[in-house]
Amino acid sequence: MLKLIILAIISQCVAAWGKAPSTSGQLKYNIQKISQKDVVNLVSDFVSESSPSRMVGRDGHTKAKDFILKNISVFDGKKSGKVIVDTYSPDIEEAERFYQSDFDQKVLGRFPPSDPNYQKWFRFTSHMKQTAQKLKVIQGANITWEKTGLDSSKVLVISAHYDTISHDTKSLLIAEKDPMPGANYNASGVAIALSLIKILSEIDLNYTVQVTFLDWQGIGFLGSHRYAQELKKTGKNILGFINLEMLGQDSRFFDKTKKSGNMSVYCRPADQKFIQSLNTHGARITSQVTFEIKPIGFENSDNFRFWENGIQGGTYSQNWEDDFNPKFFQTPQDTPETLNHQTLYASYEFLAGSVGGILLDLTK
Repeated sequence: MLKLIILAIISQCVAAWGKAPSTSGQLKYNIQKISQKDVVNLVSDFVSESSPSRMVGRDGHTKAKDFILKNISVFDGKKSGKVIVDTYSPDIEEAERFYQSDFDQKVLGRFPPSDPNYQKWFRFTSHMKQTAQKLKVIQGANITWEKTGLDSSKVLVISAHYDTISHDTKSLLIAEKDPMPGANYNASGVAIALSLIKILSEIDLNYTVQVTFLDWQGIGFLGSHRYAQELKKTGKNILGFINLEMLGQDSRFFDKTKKSGNMSVYCRPADQKFIQSLNTHGARITSQVTFEIKPIGFENSDNFRFWENGIQGGTYSQNWEDDFNPKFFQTPQDTPETLNHQTLYASYEFLAGSVGGILLDLTK
């Protein structure tokens, strides 16, 4: 009997180390080869190496690109995937259109020009359009790691923006001189995306995956605007996108429901079936975090650029309704020390399970 037990254990370990896990249990074995300390260190190192800010045009912006490229090379040492750096001139006209449209829809007609709210948002809109013009000489760079699956015509997309921006909390104007560590916004998403590359590089996949680090998010969401348009041109069957945004903030103190581990995934009603399939796979890996499906749309991340191009998916993020702390949002206080390390790691486990489950067609 003891011999049989030993053989069973050995067999399970061999299967878990295999090129294509066939169960969630085997996938979990791969996922947990990356520890909580590994993910937390990735956040801290990224923030440190791109200090004091990753805003477009700052030195840290260039250092952020170098950090991502260096770690992709390390995590995929066998080069199971290829790296594509799409360098582009930002579509400044689109940024100006975006800010003006936002003002026209949300402010114009709702407040008279004499109202302080009208004046604040008018100044913000003008300021952002002027900033986009000022930065137009800075080229954008979307960095994609792509691994081809057995069916290369079907593609799953994971995205996370790597730039930062800091706004004055009262005027909303860009505080260009302020440090912006961006630990939660969005080093948390970048660290999880890099960790996914490390896991996915080791296993054979049924479908192709693109893990993309988006630029120019803070100015008109121009990185995702470019990427989604280029993705559409390929003519491939895009299974969907998973956008990673601010996955390190979680507390019971600030949470209106006094719970921890209650995160959110923001989508449209039409995306719910796809999101539910992701969540089913993720829940098989960990119960330490949940992502409530909120089919209400979302305007604060890159997801809407994918939706504009007819691609389904959603943004996995913190609970913006019940556990949003403005003290840490786009401010100098957004440091690695303020993150909930347990929730950050649980989010990685959950999302690795979601991604792996889809790419491997796992049923149990």
